[in-house]
Amino acid sequence: MKKSLMLVAAVLMMASGASAVEYVNDTFSYADGSLVGNGGWASHSGTAGDFQVVSGQAVVEHGAPSEDVNHPFVLAAGGDVYFSFDYSVDDLGFPWTGTDTEYFAHFKNDGSTYRARLDIVPALGGGDYTLGISSSTSTAQNIWPMDLAYGVVYHVVVRYNQDFNIAELWVDASAELDFSILGDDDADPGTVITQFAMRQSDSEHNETVRIDNVIVGDACEDVFTTCGPVATEAQSWGDLKSLYR
Repeated sequence: MKKSLMLVAAVLMMASGASAVEYVNDTFSYADGSLVGNGGWASHSGTAGDFQVVSGQAVVEHGAPSEDVNHPFVLAAGGDVYFSFDYSVDDLGFPWTGTDTEYFAHFKNDGSTYRARLDIVPALGGGDYTLGISSSTSTAQNIWPMDLAYGVVYHVVVRYNQDFNIAELWVDASAELDFSILGDDDADPGTVITQFAMRQSDSEHNETVRIDNVIVGDACEDVFTTCGPVATEAQSWGDLKSLYR
């Protein structure tokens, strides 16, 4: 029910002609070295200076580095907020296994409330790994059902609804109506988001994730090539999506 309400709210925003706002757009075109101090990025945890930019990419290196970084922004309104980026995972030489998964990208407020956390998790069968999404917990609540490969660049889009406290994940999607998965429908209300963050920790295999082309926005048009179709107030976006799946 809450998902339907979330989707209806987004559809009504499209139908009303609300303008999109892009809050972050970063290609990490900085000299190799610390990310903090470039492009509005700040540190909120860990050892200052050890979140690195290498060859025009932000590098999340689970293991010895511990710095977590964020990019603050001020939303024009509540409702949906999106992040998207291109990423790849360095080859470990074996499929990702085990249970100690750690999220590496998420939204947060000005404190330590984290939402829409994205994890590297074990493959479901035959691949190297896959992704997990959580609306509000520290471990994945839902798993992307297709395995992914080391060294391949994928494009992810994550949406978090601040009113209904639910996250959604797309992988290599060009349209909002493409296949996606949801985190849990957690207790309302959600959290007012003020920052996009990237996190380094200690996972089962201390994988390295390379991130580029980060965009944060408040509308479909910020992160998708194709949005819509526009619905009337009597329609549910959930009903529309079912026609395309």
